[in-house]
Formats: sequence, C-alpha cells, structure tokens
Amino acid sequence: MLIRLSLYTLLLCLVPLFTLTIGWHWQENMSLTRFDYLLYLITETGSVPYAIITCGFFALIYFVSISNKKQAILVIITMAFSVVLTQGIKSGLKTVFAEPRPFISAISEHSNMMTEYFYDQSKEKRANIVQHYYHSVNFDNVPSWLVEHRAKETGYSFPSGHTIFAVTWLLLATGFSKILGRENPKLKWITAFISIWAILMLVSRLRLGMHYPIDLLTSTIIAWLVHIGLFYCIIHFTSIRNKYLNKI
Repeated sequence: MLIRLSLYTLLLCLVPLFTLTIGWHWQENMSLTRFDYLLYLITETGSVPYAIITCGFFALIYFVSISNKKQAILVIITMAFSVVLTQGIKSGLKTVFAEPRPFISAISEHSNMMTEYFYDQSKEKRANIVQHYYHSVNFDNVPSWLVEHRAKETGYSFPSGHTIFAVTWLLLATGFSKILGRENPKLKWITAFISIWAILMLVSRLRLGMHYPIDLLTSTIIAWLVHIGLFYCIIHFTSIRNKYLNKI
C-alpha cells in the first residue's frame, strides 16, 4: 500500500518538480490558449460549489461500481471524512502562512498596493479590486472568464486547496483499488481517470496564476501523509476485525 500511494504521489509531484527544474514561473503577460480554457473548466471542478458536485459524482461512481452496497457506503463515508479532513488542514495552514497568490502579488506590484491592505479587505471588496484592476488596465490576454475566476479566488495561496482536493481523490482511488481491485477491476479504470483529472488540476493552478510550484508540491505531500495514516488505520482495523470473526 505504501509503495502504491507513494508512486501515485510521485506522479503528481512531477508537475511542480518539472516546473521548478526548468525554471518556469507564472507571468502576468503570459498568452493563453484554448487548452487553458479546458484547464479552467477542470479547475472549476475543484472550486466551490462545483467541488461538491465532483464529490457526489465520484461517490456515485464508487457506489455503482462496488457490488457490496454496505461496503460501498463505508468506502464513501471514508472518502467524505478524508475530503473534510484534508480541506480542514488546508484552511488552517492558509491562515497560518498567509501567502498571497501569484496574480495578487502582480496586482499589488503594478498598482502600488500592499498585499496586507488587500487581505485586510472583505471578500467582496477584494473581488471588486481584482475586477477593477483588470478592467482599468488593458489586459487583452486575460479573458473575462479568468477575471471572474480570480475575483472569486482571492484567498491565500499556500497550501493549494485544489491540489489537496485532487490528490486526496487520487490517493483514495489508489488505496481502495489496492484493497478491492482484485475483486473489482473497474476500480483500476476509475483510478486511471482520476489520475488524468488530478494531473490537469495541478497544471491548471499554475497556468491560471493561482499558485506557485512549491504550493503544489507541499500540498501533494500533505495529502500523501494523511492518506498513509488513513489507510494504515483501515488495514489495521480490517485485520483485527477479520481475526475476531475467524475466532467466532
């Protein structure tokens, strides 16, 4: 289990590690392509309220794919617990580190506004500042959908909630595929699908100017540590339960 979780974690770590290796960093004047709009649609699957729909979609897939419905319900409950736990950790760490997002740092630099002042404002006021900035300055390379997205995403950068969300689902899929995959090969296909989705989610956070590579790397490791502990508890509990049932 540890090896499999670690391999999938390493797969996602390749995204920030590659950008760090080649020295890539987000720039405000970066040209966007149609592929970036696809990335935006993917990143929205991890944004509120669409993230709730994503959770429901994945839960439904697992409920349908696992024939033993009691087992399916336990899996879904575990998944819900994991998502809530990791998002709670994310929220706590954001408050502690209070790191501005890349695009907010750019706005601060070009408008002579301190980031501390920006984050002292209400969420609605921060959204207005972002919209006013892009509407008052000629940014032909920033489409309206991206302006609206940035206006909604004015929280702190570190760690990345979208990354933790995506990595959480991938590691849940990986772990349960390991536990139940021999009896249910369909779970392996689900894991493959979630892998592609998760990779694109991480890429989207960099391309859209929402996070730094180190945010993604650290967030991925945080989710990995949580799920090592989670699946250790699941396997340990299952082992004790099976020994107890065998004695009866």
